[in-house]
Amino acid sequence: MAGVLKPSGVPNPGGPRHPGGPRHPGGPLNPAVVLTGMKLAVLRRSMSGPRAASLIAGGVGGVLTAVGTALLGLVDFPAPESGVGTIALVLLVWTVGWALGPILTGGDPTLRLSYFTLVPLPPRRLALGLLAASFVGITPLVGLIAFSVLIVFGAGLGLLPALVAVPATLLQLLLVVVLAKLSLQCLGSVARSRLGWELSALLVGLVCGFLNTGWFGLAFFFELLGGRWAPVIGTVVRALPSGWSVVAVDAARRSDWALAGACLGGLLALCALLFAAWTALLSRQLARGTADGGRTADRWSATRRGAGLPRAFPDSPAGAVLGKELRLWARDPRRARFLRIALWTGLFTGLLPLLGGFSTVLPWTGVVLALYAGALGSSLYGLDAGALWLTLVAPGAERIDVRARQWAWLLVVGPAALLLTVAATLAVPNGWVWPWLLATLPAVLGAGAGLTPLTSLLGPAPFPDLPGGNPLDGFSDESGDQVRMQSLAVLLLQLAAALPAAGVVLAGTLLHNAPLRWAGTAVGLGTGLLYAWWLGRAARHRLEIWGPELLDVMRKGVRRGTEPAPARSPEEQERQDLLDGLSRRRTALAGLLVTVGMLSVAPQGGVALAMSLLAPANRSWFLALYLPPEWQVPVAAGFVLLGTVCLFVVYRLIRAEHATARE
Repeated sequence: MAGVLKPSGVPNPGGPRHPGGPRHPGGPLNPAVVLTGMKLAVLRRSMSGPRAASLIAGGVGGVLTAVGTALLGLVDFPAPESGVGTIALVLLVWTVGWALGPILTGGDPTLRLSYFTLVPLPPRRLALGLLAASFVGITPLVGLIAFSVLIVFGAGLGLLPALVAVPATLLQLLLVVVLAKLSLQCLGSVARSRLGWELSALLVGLVCGFLNTGWFGLAFFFELLGGRWAPVIGTVVRALPSGWSVVAVDAARRSDWALAGACLGGLLALCALLFAAWTALLSRQLARGTADGGRTADRWSATRRGAGLPRAFPDSPAGAVLGKELRLWARDPRRARFLRIALWTGLFTGLLPLLGGFSTVLPWTGVVLALYAGALGSSLYGLDAGALWLTLVAPGAERIDVRARQWAWLLVVGPAALLLTVAATLAVPNGWVWPWLLATLPAVLGAGAGLTPLTSLLGPAPFPDLPGGNPLDGFSDESGDQVRMQSLAVLLLQLAAALPAAGVVLAGTLLHNAPLRWAGTAVGLGTGLLYAWWLGRAARHRLEIWGPELLDVMRKGVRRGTEPAPARSPEEQERQDLLDGLSRRRTALAGLLVTVGMLSVAPQGGVALAMSLLAPANRSWFLALYLPPEWQVPVAAGFVLLGTVCLFVVYRLIRAEHATARE
C-alpha cells in the first residue's frame, strides 16, 4: 500500500497494482476498499490449522448465543416497558463484552496497526479504512444477529417500531465496533505502565472467572432485578447509551418521535465522538511508531531493579538458570501479567459464587490458580524466542535448562497456590474438602511443571517483539492461535492429571473409609512428582533432538501457507483442490466437535456431576440437574463420555489431516 500511494494521496503510476481493489484512473485508492480486500484475502487464506479451528469454534458458540439473544424479542413480556428494560440489560451485557473482548483476543489479528506506521495516509483516512475492515469477519456477524433482537422486538410492537429498529440495530453495531477499537487502543496505551498491566490482568481475570463460575451468581442478579431495586436498575440501563436503541424503538410505539430521534441521533453523535477519540489515539501511535524502542521494558525493569532477588542460588549452571528464570518471572511484563491473570482468575472463580450463597467453590481458588498458570505458561520457551540459542550452544545445557525452568515455575506458582488454598479454606470452614484439595493440588502443580516446557517445545510459538506498539496487540497472529489451542490442551491435561488422586478420595468417600480418603494425598503427591519428572524428561529429549529446528521457528515465527505453490498439471491441481476442500470440511467439523466436546466434558459433564453430589438444589444451566435425582449422575457421566468421544474424533481428524499433508 505504501508503494501505491504517494504522501499526497496521488496514485503512483509505477507502483504495482494493489490486489485489494481496482485502480481508479482519476483518483487514489479508497483505503476502506483496500483494507477490506486485504482482510478478506487474509481470512480466505487462513482457514486452515489452529486458526480455522479457533475461528469456527468461537463462531459456533457466538452464533448460538446471538440467536438466543435475537429470540428474546419473541418473549411475551407482561408489558412493553418490562421488555424494554430486559432488552436494554442484554444489550448492556453485549456492549461490555465487546469493550472487554479485545483484552482477551488482542484485537484484529489480520490488520495490526504496526503494519501501517509507514503508510503515507492521514490518520483519519486510515482510521476509516480500519473501521470499514472491522465489519468483515465472524464477530460483526455475531453482533448483527444479536442486535437483531431490536427488529424482532419492534416487529411485535408494530410496523413503525420495526422500521425504527433497522437503523437502531445498525447504530448499535457501529457503537460496539468503535467502542472495541477505542478500548483496545486506550488499554494498550495504559498497559505500557505497570499499573496498566495490573489493570488489564484484573479485567482478564474477571472475565475468565465469570466464564468459569459466573452462573452461580445469576440468582443474585435476577433477585436484584426483580426486587425493590428493579425500577432503579431499569432506569439506569435505559439511560445508558447501550439502551438508547431499544428506547428509540419503544418511543416509536408511543409515537414519541422526538425521543426516538434524540436516541438515534445521540447514538450517531456518540459513535462520531468515539471515532474521533480513537483517531486521536491512533495518530499518536502512528507518530510514535517504534521510536520509543524498549523504553517500556526499561521503565518496568527500572521499577523492579531495586527489588532484586537475593543471591541465594548455588554458583552452578543450574543455579544461574534458576536465578535468571525467577528474575524473569518477577521483571518481564508478559510473564508478570500471566501470573496476575492466573491469580485474579482463581480469586474471581471462588468469589463470584458467593453472590448466590454458594461457598463450595471458594476453597478451590488455589487449584484454579495453578491450572491457569500452567495454561498461560504453555508457551514458556516462546516467551524468550530467539534467546534459545544461548542454551543450544552450551554442551549438555538442555537438561539443566528444562529442569531449572520447572523449578522456577514451581517456586513462583506453588507457594501462591498453597497460600491461597489455605486462606480460602479457613475463611469458609469445610472439613470434608481438605482431602480433595491436598490430593489434587500437588497433581495439578506437578503436571503444570512438566507440561509448560513440553508443550512450548512441541508447538513452538514465539511472542513477537513489538517495541513501542500496543502490548495487548502483540500476540494475535498465527502464534496466538496456536497458543490458545495449547493453553486449552494444557488446562484439560492438568485436570486429567488430577483424576487418579481424586478417584482415590472419591472411593474413600463413597466407602466411608477415612484412611483411604486421606491416601489420596499421597497419590496426588506421587503422581505430581511423576508428571514433573517424566514430562520434563520428554521436554529435554525434544530440545536435544530438535533444537536447531525449534530455534529457526523461534527466530522466524509461525508461518503457514507462505511457501510458493509448485507448478502442477491440471490433474494434480484438481486433486489438490479436492484435498483443500476436504481439509476445510475437516477443519469446520473439528471446530464444531471441539465446541461440543468442551461444553459436554466441562460444564454439562464434570461440573454437573459435582453439583449433583454437592449442591443439587443449584441447577443453573446444567441440563442433568433438571432430571430426577436417580438420572442426574448417569446423564452427567453420559455428557462426559460424549465430550470425550468428540475430542477423540477431533484427534483422529487431525491425524488424518497430517497424513493427507504428508501424501
